[in-house]
Amino acid sequence: MTHNKNLILIILCLGMVSCVLRRPPVPEVIDTLEKIESVEKVEEITEKSPPPRPVRSPFQVQSLPEGWTVDRHPVAKWEMSLPTVMSNVMDSAQTVEYWEEIIDLPTGYKLPLKRSKVLFQIITRLTIETVELHFINVDHIYSSTNHEPSHFILNGLVRSIELKPTEFPQLIASDVIKYKFLMEYGTPQEFTDGFHKYENDHTVLKVRELDKSHVQIQMNSTAVDQRLRTAIDDIYSEEGIEYQKKLLLRSIDI
Repeated sequence: MTHNKNLILIILCLGMVSCVLRRPPVPEVIDTLEKIESVEKVEEITEKSPPPRPVRSPFQVQSLPEGWTVDRHPVAKWEMSLPTVMSNVMDSAQTVEYWEEIIDLPTGYKLPLKRSKVLFQIITRLTIETVELHFINVDHIYSSTNHEPSHFILNGLVRSIELKPTEFPQLIASDVIKYKFLMEYGTPQEFTDGFHKYENDHTVLKVRELDKSHVQIQMNSTAVDQRLRTAIDDIYSEEGIEYQKKLLLRSIDI
């Protein structure tokens, strides 16, 4: 009987020892293998995918010039007087042309606007450029005594650019408009009568292709145009006329 008990105890001990010695599965090794396989799949997909496109810098639109500039340096700015402009230009021996423009006003009056212009020609290796600077005498609307050249201020200009024949490649007018205007100042606000029109608080700029070798640029000052409208309204509107009459009546002693 004692021998049987000892045999049973020995069998139970051996069973317990075998359970202890049995090694459990190692999940970390399986997890590691799965991670390695997933990385290999990602690398395989990456090799097949096209490389990412480079990020382009935003397009920087230039502001419109405020007058006549040469190599981006202002030579004649809006509202600058005629004598000042002539002193800024090296070739100041050009003849200034003066004339009157008669305009009909809604009040029935005819207004003689005093205008002037001066012509310059610039020849470079690639172009022959003609520049017309336009001046107006707004002060003359208030008083006929304001007729000196210092009262004429820059209000507009017209530039005509002729492209010279060159060796390959030959520049054409559309190249000038594309690279010197559309890519400098962005999309124009209007396109009418062949003109690309740009406008901001200071300048109205219009450019067009005359033919394959000629480009025309027209510019005006918005501030001077507003000064002209204000002067006409001050003197020739119904309220302005009544005010002028009151000033004259002060000279009559009754």
